[in-house]
Amino acid sequence: MKEIERTWLVGKMPSIRGIKKDKISQGYLSNKRNPLRIRQKGKKFELTKKFDIASYDESVKEEINVLVSKEEFKKLWPLTVKSLEKIRYYFPLKNGLLAEMDVYQKELKGLVVVEVEFKSVEQMNSFVPPKWFDRDVTLEHWSGNAYLAGKNFKDIKKYL
Repeated sequence: MKEIERTWLVGKMPSIRGIKKDKISQGYLSNKRNPLRIRQKGKKFELTKKFDIASYDESVKEEINVLVSKEEFKKLWPLTVKSLEKIRYYFPLKNGLLAEMDVYQKELKGLVVVEVEFKSVEQMNSFVPPKWFDRDVTLEHWSGNAYLAGKNFKDIKKYL
């Protein structure tokens, strides 16, 4: 499946009252670029592998997701070399789009980003973000979760 998305810092926090959310724990099984990821999102467990389509464009990747059982997740989790936790809030947008705001927890507390996934590159390129979105960080090396895992807020503050 092709993943087409952009990531922004959050400027002014929107109200989260009544907004659907999930707690996410995700870990990575290596320190290599695009490592195998294991994730618990609510009651869902999955393995994910992302592949670069174009080395210069982080907004479009090939992605493979495989559901695993809770027991498989528990056996794989100790194999992770780095991890992170976040709360994801889901904000409906126009044209059937969804803004997923990630509020990072623990070591990365203070970092808040929002992602939007698109059906096409054309839709992504014509998207006008809401006022509460701030700087687009999609192409910034530090903004991917595989980079952020294992870091703390002090490590990434200079990029904000």
